[in-house]
Amino acid sequence: MKKAVLVLMAVLLLASICWAQGAAPKGEEVTITGKLTCTFCNLPAPGKCSKECCQACLKSGDPALMEDAKGNLYILISGEHEKPLMTPDRMDLMTEKVTVKGMLIKRGGLQAIYVKGMEKAK
Repeated sequence: MKKAVLVLMAVLLLASICWAQGAAPKGEEVTITGKLTCTFCNLPAPGKCSKECCQACLKSGDPALMEDAKGNLYILISGEHEKPLMTPDRMDLMTEKVTVKGMLIKRGGLQAIYVKGMEKAK
């Protein structure tokens, strides 16, 4: 009986941990193309930042920002919990036109995309 209770407690603990970490955002699956920049320099005044400046901003902790052809702005967030969005390969895409696939979330006037894929636009 003691063994069964311990097994049940272990299963419930494991299930609660998995449930808490698996709480994926709910939104609309999208594929959007736009220019990839940093928020610090380009949120107030678009187009005033070099690739090196944007890379430095992201390395210091600023989130990536994407602007589509209509002027819509999107904060880009890693689609995987506790994994960085901007890998060294993706840092080379700063100030370039990219295509992002992911989950679009809108809340309180903010738009963000939980990125599942990012590549240079064709």
